[in-house]
Amino acid sequence: MLTPQKLWPALRARGGAEALLAAGESELADLLGSRERARAVLRGPEDREAERFGAEVERAGLRVVTAFEEEYSPLLREIADPPFALYALGNLERLRLPAVAVVGSREASRYGRDVASRLARELSAAGVTVVSGFARGIDTAAHAAARDSPGGTIAVFGCGLDVDYPRENAELKRALAARDLIVSEFAPGTEPRPQNFPIRNRIIAGLATGVVVVEASRRSGSLITARLAADFGRDVFAVPGSVFSPTSAGAHELLRDGAILCRGVEDVLTELFPSIGPPAALLAAPAPETELSPEARRLLAALATEEPASAEDLAQRLDLPAASVLAALFELEGAGLTVFEEGGRFLRARR
Repeated sequence: MLTPQKLWPALRARGGAEALLAAGESELADLLGSRERARAVLRGPEDREAERFGAEVERAGLRVVTAFEEEYSPLLREIADPPFALYALGNLERLRLPAVAVVGSREASRYGRDVASRLARELSAAGVTVVSGFARGIDTAAHAAARDSPGGTIAVFGCGLDVDYPRENAELKRALAARDLIVSEFAPGTEPRPQNFPIRNRIIAGLATGVVVVEASRRSGSLITARLAADFGRDVFAVPGSVFSPTSAGAHELLRDGAILCRGVEDVLTELFPSIGPPAALLAAPAPETELSPEARRLLAALATEEPASAEDLAQRLDLPAASVLAALFELEGAGLTVFEEGGRFLRARR
């Protein structure tokens, strides 16, 4: 049987489809490992079924971008097993921009969603494309926050682009297809089977210069993406969370094993794109306190003393859940109202 895995090495060896088709049957049989596969390639241009499929793809408005085309991501082309072709809908220019993947748990906490949103929004504002897997939780928060900004976002599907999965993201999918980019290695009509997602994860890791894991349990698919990124020579970042939260356990293990600490977008930009610098929004004056959430205002009042405090201290003092305290502290730091010190303690910023 002629599969993409059999065909791709031969295409790379010959330098493209045209050069492969110009080879004789014997040479193709040597490249592909059998005469049956060689004949399947040679009769491809006359394959009526393939012709009909191509017409259906075109009618759906999809582009098929092969690894030999200029629009294909240069970063993705570098990995050991890049997809020979991607089905794409939207702005293909996103494939040419600097990119960072923001991934994490489907069962994300409010803190995790807030962190993912802020990171994605600020990366996109700095002209960096945010890549993620269009799953519930962290992925959805990242895509929604990055869309329509200079960097924008790329959603990598684990199913055909004509399949609405997850269903509640149908409106977001339409918005990304109109202004940003959705891509898949899977043909239209392919259902979201569990085995598809590890395959998809290598594309997420391959498209990005670095991967940020926001929240992940010990069995999270995001850890597969992080491992693949490390295998590809890409930087892996992890966001610290509450020690009591199961969805932070995977991120903490990444940090233990050498991942780069991510406290905000500055950590990512400084490491990966030092010439870009922080987005203008980070250089603006601190946000007025009236725009803060009620939890953030309570925390700001609790930090009025000169003494720095840890998230655990603040949670006990204010009788708030640890996750709510972390989310509020992240909000305050983003507004320029708190300073994070060594030892995991926070202090009110001087105005």
